[in-house]
Amino acid sequence: MAYHQCRWNYNDEDDVRSVNNGFEQYQIPLDVIWLDIEHTNGKRYFTWDTSKFPDPEKLQDDLAIYGRRMVTITDPHIKKDDGYHVYAEAKSHGYFVKTKDGADYEGWCWPGSSMWLDYFNPDIYKWYSQRFTYEAYKGSTPNLFIWNDMNEPSVFNGPEVTFPKDIVHYGGWENRDVHNIYGMLQHMASFNGLVDRSNGNTRPFVLTRSFFAGSQRTTAVWTGDNAAQWSHLKIAVPMLLSLSVTGIPFVGADVGGFFNNPDPQLLVRWYQAAAFQPFYREHAHIDTARREPWLFGDENTRLIRQAIEQRYSYLPYWYTLFYKQEKQGIPPMLPLWANFPRDKNTFRAEDSFMIGNGLLVCPVTEADTNQVSIYFPGENTVWYDIRTFAQHNGLERGLINVNMESIPVFQRGGEIIPQRLRKRRASMLAIHDPITLVVALDRNVRN
Repeated sequence: MAYHQCRWNYNDEDDVRSVNNGFEQYQIPLDVIWLDIEHTNGKRYFTWDTSKFPDPEKLQDDLAIYGRRMVTITDPHIKKDDGYHVYAEAKSHGYFVKTKDGADYEGWCWPGSSMWLDYFNPDIYKWYSQRFTYEAYKGSTPNLFIWNDMNEPSVFNGPEVTFPKDIVHYGGWENRDVHNIYGMLQHMASFNGLVDRSNGNTRPFVLTRSFFAGSQRTTAVWTGDNAAQWSHLKIAVPMLLSLSVTGIPFVGADVGGFFNNPDPQLLVRWYQAAAFQPFYREHAHIDTARREPWLFGDENTRLIRQAIEQRYSYLPYWYTLFYKQEKQGIPPMLPLWANFPRDKNTFRAEDSFMIGNGLLVCPVTEADTNQVSIYFPGENTVWYDIRTFAQHNGLERGLINVNMESIPVFQRGGEIIPQRLRKRRASMLAIHDPITLVVALDRNVRN
């Protein structure tokens, strides 16, 4: 739920340590550093490029000193290479999906010639889960978690860049019938593998790109490869709301845009918006310029730090909302109509959203903006600006002045929101810090 730093790719252990030290030097909170496909030995997942990552266990242990964790990527395509232990074992047991003629299906992805595991087979599902044991995944520690990408699956030379429709899975099912389940089975197997490696004592973290009904039980989801454009910042809101109301609550879009290079204003606005969205990760393509938060000048560094600190201050609220989601199925990020179903003015609102019952958020999604029009929902409802405590009445629309310091966020009257206001550079360092309850009075001056 805290802040994640990612790019394709952090080059080596020195690069990872430099990034970690940068967050310390500039006093910016961070919980997780991610490694994309280049950390592996030639795109062979569950391996490390030992010339770049000679001691990954120590690297993870060193991050843990700062209260931070690591995520590595494990895509579903398996490099066709008899010298690759994962491929060799899977091949010897007949674990790959089949063509209609019964041969192992072979396609093309990041490693080159690749094959794909048939997760529909319970034995293969269990075998894949066992790849996450410390014995099987050399260099992994309890401080390492998992990212499943390309798991629709992506097949570069396949029709529609995926499996042919007549690929045959375990049980005789053709891909045309079960395509949407493939990625879900991979991330479920990853989740179960992480549970088993800790003997059920540690809650796993898995991120997936492909998902299906039920994925919310085991994984977070991001919206895929967006771009550094104002329009992509804007469209992220209805995308995340759509996912939320369809039962996928732990969702986010890549901060700054995956493709291309954001200008500083766009990047700051994205950090500010995503601080109030469930999954908060900056990510970028290998051909983009580096974009760690301190690379855009002192003023923009301050603004980004301020946005991330704001996210961390609300972590007790986020945790409460995710607990509520687990127990009741109510997602943390909601369209306005979910809280105000009798207010018809909320039905088409896509430029603002609710976090729980208590916060109304309106991201700034256009360049050089000094005013935004905001609709305040709810009859007999009062809203308080979280920075100035200015009051706004429900069923009214107002023009709100904005600057680069923040985006408009309002607390609903009658709501009590927990915050941790002591600044820390990782969420684990704050677990014993005091909690401040922010009480917003309703129209009758009651909470």
